[in-house]
Amino acid sequence: MSPGVLMWLLSASRHRPLAEFTIVRPDPPHAPQDLPDAGGDPATAVRAAFSWSYRHLDPAAARVFRLAGLHPGADLDAYAAAALTASPAVAAAGRLLGRLARAYLVHPAGPGRYGMHDLLRGYAAELAAADDGEEDCRAALTRLLDHYLHTAAAAMDTLYPAEGHHWPRVPAPDTPAPAVTDPAAARAWLDGHRAVLVAVAAHAADGWPGHATRLSATLAHYLYTTGCYAEAITIHGCARRAARRCGDQAAEAQALTRLGDVDLRQGRYPQATSHFRQALALYRAAGDQAGEARALGNLALIEAQQGRYPQAARRQRQVLALFRAIGDRAGEAVALARLGEVDLRQGRYCQASVHFQEALALFRQAGERVNEAYALASLGEVDLRQGRYPQATRHFRHALALLRQTGDRADEARALNGLGEALLGDGQTGPARTEHATALALARRTGDKDQQARACHGLGQACLAAGDPGQARRHWQHALTLYTRLGAPEADQVRASLRDLDRPPVIPHQTPR
Repeated sequence: MSPGVLMWLLSASRHRPLAEFTIVRPDPPHAPQDLPDAGGDPATAVRAAFSWSYRHLDPAAARVFRLAGLHPGADLDAYAAAALTASPAVAAAGRLLGRLARAYLVHPAGPGRYGMHDLLRGYAAELAAADDGEEDCRAALTRLLDHYLHTAAAAMDTLYPAEGHHWPRVPAPDTPAPAVTDPAAARAWLDGHRAVLVAVAAHAADGWPGHATRLSATLAHYLYTTGCYAEAITIHGCARRAARRCGDQAAEAQALTRLGDVDLRQGRYPQATSHFRQALALYRAAGDQAGEARALGNLALIEAQQGRYPQAARRQRQVLALFRAIGDRAGEAVALARLGEVDLRQGRYCQASVHFQEALALFRQAGERVNEAYALASLGEVDLRQGRYPQATRHFRHALALLRQTGDRADEARALNGLGEALLGDGQTGPARTEHATALALARRTGDKDQQARACHGLGQACLAAGDPGQARRHWQHALTLYTRLGAPEADQVRASLRDLDRPPVIPHQTPR
């Protein structure tokens, strides 16, 4: 068979479902050197080509091919192949994948990665069901899920060593795992396997609920800080479905909380409120005080975002008391920082600064660099509101450095916007526009509506300072639309800015000589 024949047949039949194809079982010991006459029907010819290629594999390669058809993701590497086949040697698994590639049964999909056409995948899965049996197929998939869960947890431990208490401890699998002990390697693995992990979570939800819920817990911080909200919604949604199906109320509450976190970040406050309230009821039913405090704290955060400051303050004080009662210092630090946010929004700058400093000290003790950056940016906000622009600039730059070291894209836009406002206050109009423009681009990529609105407001102020009221108006109109949709009190400030643009210029009165 010529090397391009199989790929041509796949292309010709790419819109045909596998069920329409004529079945050609790989039984005969011999086959002609080229494709058999299929009467001009590419569907029958595809099956014949599959059979011909499969029959020429040695038993080890044939088994890799069959089990690779069970893989839920778009591609796999040698470690995944080793997990599927229970091979102790990743190099041997890699060589077998290479053999499949030379037989045109898989194709390169990146360095060390191989994909499989959907038709080949379906054919391989059929062979696995027939030749390996249901029990062996399930065992192969369980090993594969163990591999991905363990490697994801190991990568998270490397990237966020101080925050490992937020995700489950996962034992090492029986098959080889890649080395992700270096932060660059850990991030590269998570970034490179993100789409596969989404597919794995979806597959696990329908038969491996524990894997689905633990994968959600393991990846939550990475997905949130990198702004991968679409992936987060899918993974946490799968975890919620799996937890509900098996009656695991604790896991369901945690998945609801993570879904609410994404809604909150993207400005979907009604959906976030619904998720947090459902989680709160489950936490209370389970007697989980830490979970209850987290859900209450998130509800208070929404109240603060929408200008309901007295309610937000009361709820955050309740949260602070809960965390202190159970000795949760990390939760106590978050509650202090959020109390500081409420004080800041109400102009109580001394109280806000005290809360932020207390939170900063606790975050530093715990080695939580992402939250340390959050507290530093919050102190920058206090300086900004009081006109201390050089101090604010230093705080925002320090926060940005930490956020970029940790790869936290979600909070970077906030620090960039704060820096832009501080630079504008210091008379640096050009640099201010640059920071706000960068913040706007980043917030659009992550879907953060609040920081998009803030960036547009800042760009309007910078344009007006540069003598361009037309551009200022356009930016402010966009900011007003976003703030209004969010129900945020900042909308009033933007309306005032637009009204000022519409007022005729004041001409100084001159006394006639």
